[in-house]
Amino acid sequence: MNVNLMTDKVLFDIKDGAAYITLNQPEKLNPVPAEVMQDMIQCLNECEGSDAVRVVVLRGAGGNFTAGGDVRGMKERMDKGINNTKAAIRIGGELITRLRMISKPTIAWIEGAVAGVGMSMAMACDFSIAEETAKMVFAFVNIGFVPDGGITYTLSKTVGPVRATELLMSGKRFSGAEAKEWGIITDAVPKEHLEETVQKYIYKYSHGPSTAYAQIKTLINSVNYDQWNACMQREVQAQYACSLSLDHREAVEAFLEKRKPIFQGK
Repeated sequence: MNVNLMTDKVLFDIKDGAAYITLNQPEKLNPVPAEVMQDMIQCLNECEGSDAVRVVVLRGAGGNFTAGGDVRGMKERMDKGINNTKAAIRIGGELITRLRMISKPTIAWIEGAVAGVGMSMAMACDFSIAEETAKMVFAFVNIGFVPDGGITYTLSKTVGPVRATELLMSGKRFSGAEAKEWGIITDAVPKEHLEETVQKYIYKYSHGPSTAYAQIKTLINSVNYDQWNACMQREVQAQYACSLSLDHREAVEAFLEKRKPIFQGK
């Protein structure tokens, strides 16, 4: 383990061929602001270059994967007149690309809540295993934002444009079991079987033919993600436009005040 990569917000450990990257702010449902993304990118870079790592596991501490972006941080920046949306979306795109393109098999270990960019991360992994009762949502629209992390591209390819439009524009919740049924994740199991199931994936892919896995990933990426980077580049401008809207400000304030937002369409 390279202890220099471990922070109070991201834990990093290597054990028996598996690298564990754990989001570690359970009291906040493990948000993923830009600085956390940077830490995760460092961890993934270490994994790529380490012969000790044969599979990468991504999870959240405290029984939840991640609630996505740090909405309270968004409000604080708005009040100070700070807009770092473009930079943050670029960092997010870098993280998701690194997660998708790393040569090692990746596994998302999904418990509890997973929202926003958490869904982008789960879908960027090779395998995503969740509790049947996990609470999932593409929550971007609920704070007046567009999806990022290339999710419009990957979700449309996975479930088709009709269901993708419904999930992204409604911002509705769905379960891990429904995500499995729709092909959004690899598997959904009862909570009491989750760790056992994930450990089977970890064992298999940390003891298998690593070169073949890397080449399979390269082939899959080459035929399925040719427009992905272009999509993420367009997200930067789209998210910036949303960040300037009155509806985004209202949605953030309503979220923190636990009330229904009143949108003006501006």
